Amino acid sequence: MKHLFLAILIAVACGTGLHAQDVHVSARADSNRFQIGQWITLHLTVDAPAKYTVQLPSTDDDFEGGEFVSADEAEIGMKGDRREYRQDVVATIFDTGSIALRVRVKYSIPGDTASYFAYSPSFEFEMGTVALDTTQAFKDIKDVLHVPLTIWDYLLYAGVILLVLLAGWFGYRWYLRRKNRPEEVPEAPEPDIPAHIAALQALHSLREQKLWQHGEHKAYQSGVTDILRMYIERRFRVPAMEQTTSEIMPGLAMLGLSPQTVEKVERVLKTADLTKFAKFTPSSLQHEDAMNVSVQFVESTRQAGDLPAVPRVSESEAVVSSEPADAVHDPERTEGGLGDV
Repeated sequence: MKHLFLAILIAVACGTGLHAQDVHVSARADSNRFQIGQWITLHLTVDAPAKYTVQLPSTDDDFEGGEFVSADEAEIGMKGDRREYRQDVVATIFDTGSIALRVRVKYSIPGDTASYFAYSPSFEFEMGTVALDTTQAFKDIKDVLHVPLTIWDYLLYAGVILLVLLAGWFGYRWYLRRKNRPEEVPEAPEPDIPAHIAALQALHSLREQKLWQHGEHKAYQSGVTDILRMYIERRFRVPAMEQTTSEIMPGLAMLGLSPQTVEKVERVLKTADLTKFAKFTPSSLQHEDAMNVSVQFVESTRQAGDLPAVPRVSESEAVVSSEPADAVHDPERTEGGLGDV
């Protein structure tokens, strides 16, 4: 078994060697002395069987000791069953001293998926650096080269000047208009109206519109509860405008208000919800109850030290009933208002 494996290795090696011997690569240069980085023209000749596919040098990997620069178009000639390639390739070397350079040619054989390489003989190049002549004086920097102006240059300059003049003219006109404009006197900032005064004024204005008396029940109930919600938000810092009735009530209960007060406010808000969302039509007593509860709630919960609310609702406008205001809730009304707050 050992002998068989050794025979196979020898056969493969011999086959590879025979393939390499079938392709001959030679290269020569006109000189062997160059400066570092200088282009070196190599006259390359490749002789190979006509059935082989030859890939001439085209990358840095095809030059051992140098780098690929360019290549001329190859000249191909036939000699019996062999093909000869002639090509001038340019390489360069970026090292100094004695540098060995060798060219590699890649080829393949029909029916064989492997790639093979053939190499030219290695030859030496003496690479030197640029010698500096220290005996020569330094030369002055050359003057700036002046390019004559064309008609397009003059047109460009004229266009820029015209744009600058136009901008200046429009700026001057704007300045004159601004100068002749009457001076604007800043308006004095409006004083911050206390929450209870703003709420009572809004309720009074809503009462004067007589909305529910003209059949606009939904608009009236929405107006009352919006004013009440805004007052709760400003007075107690509760986001009542964004909350539902069920979300507002726990917050009011935690503020220390009496249960009677919380119950009456909840009754007003729920009556408005039924009117807005369930097409419920409140009675006149329920409309008056919403207004009176809202007014009494605002007056009884205003901050200490605030001025009395103006305008006040007259006693003749307050309708107080000892009977239930609606079929949903049983209001506990007293002439004294909402009770202790």
